[in-house]
Amino acid sequence: VSGIALLVAAQGMADGFLSHPAFLVREVEVHWPAGAPSRSGRFRLNPPTSIFYVDLRALTVSFQRKFPTAEVEGIRRLLPNRLVATMRQRKILGQVTAAGSYAPVSDDGILVTPASATPRAGFPVLLLPDLKGPLRVGRSIDSPAFWKASELLATLHRDGGIAGHRVANVRVEGDSLFVALESGTELRFAGSQLAGGWQQLGSLVGRRPGLLSQAGYVDLRFGDPVIGDKPKTKNEKRTSRRRS
Repeated sequence: VSGIALLVAAQGMADGFLSHPAFLVREVEVHWPAGAPSRSGRFRLNPPTSIFYVDLRALTVSFQRKFPTAEVEGIRRLLPNRLVATMRQRKILGQVTAAGSYAPVSDDGILVTPASATPRAGFPVLLLPDLKGPLRVGRSIDSPAFWKASELLATLHRDGGIAGHRVANVRVEGDSLFVALESGTELRFAGSQLAGGWQQLGSLVGRRPGLLSQAGYVDLRFGDPVIGDKPKTKNEKRTSRRRS
């Protein structure tokens, strides 16, 4: 009985210590990366809670809901009564379009900034056949076509294009991905065999460095790539007629 009494007393002392007002957290400090849009640097904790009893996992979920266009890098406890949340911007892979507007989309399918009437420079436009407007900030893209193209978009983001050529847009049709380069060449991939298509393309460009400027299209959906010529311009047609 004495042992139990001592244990209860010790537990009560520990609870009293951990619940001391000196350890109460009343707000969370929010640290944003440099260049991020201006946002609140404080988040009230209601009711105030002991730093030892704060559920960091639940708080992370709450922050993710409050700031859907950002990611929680981590939340730290700093004694005696500080909580610091570090945020990071979501990685923008491209931009989607619907209802005549364009909106940047992150690698996990979240619209991160308000839509605009014209596409933003530097990001390929992702054309999804089943995407409808409006494009609201924080909206999650639930289109299966997006996930078919996400691996391709990630590669384009990492490399800044394809073999030095910038990408204008990516169109998804069934299992096929059509990549339009700013040079006018179109690349055609099978979404289910994207890795093999990249290998084929790398081999072709290695043998023909000017391929992505000269070809009309490169179809990589089959065992043997199919290369088509660009349509002749009016001047080229006139020159050809004169020679003939």
